[in-house]
Amino acid sequence: MQEVKVSVLCVTYNHAKFIRRALDGMVMQKTDFPFEVIVHDDASTDGTADIVREYAERYPDIIVPIFQTVNQFSQGGMIARRFLWPRIRGKYVAFCEGDDYWTDPQKLQLQADWLDAHPSSGLCFHYATIHWENGERPDSVYPDDKMVAEGPFTFERLLKRNFIQTASAMYRWRLKGREDSVPRGMAPGDWYKHLLHAEGGEIGFIPRNMSVYRRHSGGVWWGSDTADGRFYLRNGLKHLAFYQAVREQFGYADPSREADMARHTLLAAVKAKNFKVAADLAERFPAAYDDAIAAIDKLPQQLAEANRLTGRARRHARRLKILAIALAVVVVATLLLVIA
Repeated sequence: MQEVKVSVLCVTYNHAKFIRRALDGMVMQKTDFPFEVIVHDDASTDGTADIVREYAERYPDIIVPIFQTVNQFSQGGMIARRFLWPRIRGKYVAFCEGDDYWTDPQKLQLQADWLDAHPSSGLCFHYATIHWENGERPDSVYPDDKMVAEGPFTFERLLKRNFIQTASAMYRWRLKGREDSVPRGMAPGDWYKHLLHAEGGEIGFIPRNMSVYRRHSGGVWWGSDTADGRFYLRNGLKHLAFYQAVREQFGYADPSREADMARHTLLAAVKAKNFKVAADLAERFPAAYDDAIAAIDKLPQQLAEANRLTGRARRHARRLKILAIALAVVVVATLLLVIA
């Protein structure tokens, strides 16, 4: 009997609306090797666990279910590290959360073949569709054309920006027995895993769209692209922990990025009167906190300058309007004289 070559990890919680499509995308994979799908349900209350059980019974050679009776995320998180990573049997690993899904039955085969052909590489990925469940934005493809046109996807580029959507990645798993090499309490954890697997090797890109990432109000990253203070209250400190980990592990720092995250987090904490978050920010990330305070101190001056410039622009616009009216009057008067 062949050994499992690819382990697929799926974390789900209250995804009853989405989990069937996620599981269908996994079990439809056509491969010339065995693969497993480890599904962790974190004590869902909406029937998600019943759907996972149904699929485990229908596909016993593929689905490996894990059911919690007490929600583990509320007990300290680290779900994948604690419950899924120790069960991995494949040398390659792919992720697909319960609210995302795969669209191409050749996905696992194509990515495993690419890694087989590039033994020095630890990671490959592909295009993914970003879908907004509420329809407020049209679907888009990630990475976009501009990012692709900038040239090869390298480790150096990945340090600056995460261009890999999680459900599109496949790793040559290097964390077996090294689970603690991923720091706790940071986010985005998937970006950090990308970096760990991309370091020292080529990043493979397969120009084929094979997955969908759903954006919805129940998702972890909802509000990340807006000024929603709730996002920064939930994730600001975790992001700063990520930047710190990247600096310590890979020697890369972007002070402006850290200061911007600290500023948003501090403003959100003050607005919500959540002084614990503000205190934690000052204690754990003092340099970023000081930069945030300095930036906030400049806000009144910047607002005054903006108002001054806006006032000047308005006065200039009024002058232009008056000149345009005067010019029109002159033109009309001249025409009347000519006609007369």
